[in-house]
Amino acid sequence: MDRINKNTDPQKRNQRIRLVVSACLVLVILISAGVLIARQVRRQRVETEYESLKEPLTETAQEEKPDKKPEKDVEETKQEPEPEELYGEIPQVDFEKLWERNEDVCAWISIPGTMVDYPVLRNGSTQDPYDAYYLDHTIDKSQGLPGAIYMEPCNSGEFTDFNTLLYGHNMRNGTMFGELHKYADADFFEENDEIYVVTPKETLIYQIFGVVEYDDRHIMAGFDFDLDSQRQAFLDSLKENEGEGDIFREDTKVSADSRMITLSTCISGADTKRLLVTGVLVHHRASDEEKP
Repeated sequence: MDRINKNTDPQKRNQRIRLVVSACLVLVILISAGVLIARQVRRQRVETEYESLKEPLTETAQEEKPDKKPEKDVEETKQEPEPEELYGEIPQVDFEKLWERNEDVCAWISIPGTMVDYPVLRNGSTQDPYDAYYLDHTIDKSQGLPGAIYMEPCNSGEFTDFNTLLYGHNMRNGTMFGELHKYADADFFEENDEIYVVTPKETLIYQIFGVVEYDDRHIMAGFDFDLDSQRQAFLDSLKENEGEGDIFREDTKVSADSRMITLSTCISGADTKRLLVTGVLVHHRASDEEKP
């Protein structure tokens, strides 16, 4: 009888241990699932908030784009269209309402053919020229993904620099800057070449001239854009990376005297690379609305 008790006691202990371990595993799984669900719910809520900004705070100015550009050999007396007549779906932004949500809103960016249609944030309450507060904070300053489309304070919020660099997350559902990866397709790149930026002072239209698999260097800290030589060095560096998916619009003129925009996002599975979509300013017009 003693021998039987000695044999059964360890079995009972093992059963109890297995039950405790199983219960702990179930608890861990439930907690992890709860965290994931909470994150997903939060992301969906933030995305809904961003969507809610668009309709009441922006209207779209529908301007027909001609089927083709004016022929060079038309009669001299024929009036060529104004530059703004060549573009359509340019947002009209109510900055006063946006500033009620966050005074760091400095612009609105919209890219036809993509889901990119967001306010642009710039942290005006920091001394750090390379502050990345909005990398993980939304327009309402809540922390976490998807963050916001933002620029660092070293860039002018008025888009007057040689190179204005905007950052956004590569979200799997295509939001934020996720759909910039569409430009890796040559046909999409060819057919979708415009970036619209609306500031309180100007409406800016950029022509996309390059999509580049760039390295992960900090561009704004790595180049002194006050120098013409450094401006040209950056332009040269776009082609020096020699990424397999790089595409350029060779007939687009870009120089050290241009005003350009660079959109940066991550490349899945390539931690040491960034996808850049670059555009050069081709038209701008003054806005009647300015921030007081």
